[in-house]
Amino acid sequence: MSGTVKPPYLGAAYYPEDWPLSQVDDDIALMKQAGLNVMRIGEFAWGRMEPQEGQYDFGWLHAVVKKLAKAGIATILGTPTPTPPAWLTERYPESLVMSEQGVRAQHGARRHVCSNSPVYRGHCARIVARMAEEFGQDPSVIGWQIDNELYPYGARACCCPICLQKFQDALRAKFGTIEALNAAWCNNLWSQAYQSFAQLPVPRSDTWHHPSLQTAWMRFQSDSVVEFCHHQADILHRLVRQPVGTDMMPAFGLNYFDIERKLDIVQFNHYTKPDNMWRASFWMDLCRSLKDRAFWNTETSTCWNGGVAASNGYREPGFCRANSWLPFALGGEATLYWLWRAHRAGQELMHGSVVSSAGRPLHIFGEVQEIAAGLKAAAGFLNGTRPVRTGLALHYSGLAYWMFEFQPIIREFKYCDTLVNDVYRPMIQAQLRPDVLDAQADLSAYKLLFSPFLPALDEGGLRERLGKWIEAGGTWIAGPFTDIRDLHAAKFRHAPYGSLEKWAGVRCKYEIPGDLRSFSFLWNDGRKSQGALWYDSYELRGAKPLAAYVEGPMKGLAAVVEKRLAKGRIILLGTVLGAQDLQRLLLDAAVEAHIAPVAEASANLLVVPRKGRAAEGLVAVELYNQPATLTLQRPAVELLTRRRCQGTFEVQPYGVAVFKYTR
Repeated sequence: MSGTVKPPYLGAAYYPEDWPLSQVDDDIALMKQAGLNVMRIGEFAWGRMEPQEGQYDFGWLHAVVKKLAKAGIATILGTPTPTPPAWLTERYPESLVMSEQGVRAQHGARRHVCSNSPVYRGHCARIVARMAEEFGQDPSVIGWQIDNELYPYGARACCCPICLQKFQDALRAKFGTIEALNAAWCNNLWSQAYQSFAQLPVPRSDTWHHPSLQTAWMRFQSDSVVEFCHHQADILHRLVRQPVGTDMMPAFGLNYFDIERKLDIVQFNHYTKPDNMWRASFWMDLCRSLKDRAFWNTETSTCWNGGVAASNGYREPGFCRANSWLPFALGGEATLYWLWRAHRAGQELMHGSVVSSAGRPLHIFGEVQEIAAGLKAAAGFLNGTRPVRTGLALHYSGLAYWMFEFQPIIREFKYCDTLVNDVYRPMIQAQLRPDVLDAQADLSAYKLLFSPFLPALDEGGLRERLGKWIEAGGTWIAGPFTDIRDLHAAKFRHAPYGSLEKWAGVRCKYEIPGDLRSFSFLWNDGRKSQGALWYDSYELRGAKPLAAYVEGPMKGLAAVVEKRLAKGRIILLGTVLGAQDLQRLLLDAAVEAHIAPVAEASANLLVVPRKGRAAEGLVAVELYNQPATLTLQRPAVELLTRRRCQGTFEVQPYGVAVFKYTR
């Protein structure tokens, strides 16, 4: 094979370091039978690559890559830095993560090493460089994955002296003087003022620490992960011809926008269940916005999960199909299963796979073959089109994740859960297709932007950019919990918001938590609704009221307002809307922004319009194991069945349909 394997890629994670080389041929024969065309190898195999310090053995890995290539199967190589060999951690114990109690981790896990340790960084640099020299020009290697599932592990991540010193130095560089830090954090309260940066502690979880300190610590941990990743990316970019990425996990407080700055391709892992498969689409809508190229779904399960024991159980027929097609529908070009052959011993022994540890195909093997055949049938359309950008965007923020982690405003509020369940889900069920944007992302391609739960508008200079975007004609829906904190997790002195009162033409009179009870409000058209979680109420200072409270201390005050700002407008929400109210508000705002629902279809059907120079059409995936319908506005060919279609099309539970318009 000379780089002839083309997307769409369907494959798995493969661990030949755990099996005799003589078995690889049998595995490859089964891979071909399954229809797979890519394998991810190497991410945990440092001990096989460097069995003793400075002694390298890549012969076995070359043999596996060559055997795969001969069979027409490409390779993605993972740098093995999440699992250092025993000789390394024994000889250099300072490379191990330290808990907040001051205890070093033991050898035998993964990601149990300190990203900031100079000793560990040096060993990582050497193994990554040697791998790159061996495989960086190999045409059968189509990409690189840095480490594995990088994010700030543990309650406070690594708390070693090196990390603490770097944290103190980072805050010294940010604030300049300890007096400036004390002022920003309001540290005279509870006598928390520091006399020097050297007094800043690790904010242990057994102490009620200052939220600004806790947020700053975890932002530093995220920055450390990003720096660790970029250190490897710099090495790889000097030595390899293939694209470089790192397989990210949903949430866990990593700044996705920052980590992707030096990477070539977005890689993403997800593990879903029958009751939440739809949630993965949120993260894929984020992946798509981070780079102007197709992303890779580097890990998902064929069936059950199983870190310690099998979990999330049996999936009905079709689940694997819908779950595997989801990335391709949303702009990806790869789905890789974790894992190919189940482990025969060790951790994650009970995790689902494609074949068992005995090499016997699992019950989903036929479904994997069906997926492979469908991807082959639709390859031309998928490779020649991209999801259509609709002009609608939704904000997500890693900084918000940490701010709400340490100061959740109200006990019932969980940032990611509320954002995905109560905002994103009603949006996609109304067949509105958003890009999910980091706060630092460019807004120029969008006409309608929704920013719920975005506490700090100064993140990435958003405040200035957002103001100009609205004035130029954008429609911004804000709140609640938006623009309520500065970058240090502190409130503003002059108002409850940084800019929102001035921009939206209101004065916030009362702020009331929704603990114990909720409050009702009346829309201008007479509909009565109930808010949730939090209640801001507004006196008007030029805004137009869209809804007003009818009870409680807020009675008669505005709950939702609209304000024109130059060529654009702001809609400010004082409370969390129910699904139907939110859908109605979004659809009305979309009409004015000239954004239409992408399809007339059942709410349980994900529909993604795609377009390219040579083709135009739709990909539809049913996510809830229920029947669905889709009304086609143009004649089309359904590429998986070669059936010509027009008008209403029925999609079976967990069904997938790929439509290429014929005119």
